[in-house]
Amino acid sequence: MDDEHEWSYADGTLAAWSEVQVARPEQVEVVDDPVRPGYEHAAAFTAGPGDHTFGVTTTIRGEVRSTVAEAGAPTEGDVQWYSWSSYFPEDFEWDGEDEFLIYTQWHQEANSGSPNVDLWVTDGDDPEIRMSVRGGLLGEEVSQYTAVYDLGPLVVGEWLDHVVRIEWSSDPEEGDTRVWIDGEQKVHAVAANLYQGQSVYFKQGIYAANNTDREHTVYFTDARRGPSEKSVALEDAAD
Repeated sequence: MDDEHEWSYADGTLAAWSEVQVARPEQVEVVDDPVRPGYEHAAAFTAGPGDHTFGVTTTIRGEVRSTVAEAGAPTEGDVQWYSWSSYFPEDFEWDGEDEFLIYTQWHQEANSGSPNVDLWVTDGDDPEIRMSVRGGLLGEEVSQYTAVYDLGPLVVGEWLDHVVRIEWSSDPEEGDTRVWIDGEQKVHAVAANLYQGQSVYFKQGIYAANNTDREHTVYFTDARRGPSEKSVALEDAAD
């Protein structure tokens, strides 16, 4: 397994990602405002009514994705760390009642089924961040093991530093997923997070249910993958 990788916007482009998945080119752009201190650029992801891709009309999407190799092609027992920072504008409000807006996901190689691990936000006046974790056997659209965790309120109008540690396993007693936001551990989930016989790739942006009446935008810094927390440290404002 390749130990480290970085998806950077430092050159002002999206070239670090293997694929941009949009209905309109302007859905994903590199910007210089807002930008987290320590970085010169960020990426803005937008999705709204009608932003359908791959012929599917039940969801909207404005995402980038890696290859499996860029994600390190993890297998049973591998441990990986990831980091990035996300910014939800002060006027952000997900209106997809009782449905999902995913902003980061680790997705199985198969096109069918729900992602191994995803971070998403709830609807309403007091939105929360949640994490879904799935693994084991993957049938047609059905995961053998599924668990959902509450990571607390979604804070808008400021950069949220994310650090994620994943020990990959299709065994519900061996899979281990931990998330820190702004240095505070939000969850330690012992649950299957890998589908048998499949590795994963990495995605960021907006992937959401189609039941929305407005456009939504989320911003991201560079993302990093490495073998330790130190290897994925976010840039300091002074750097």
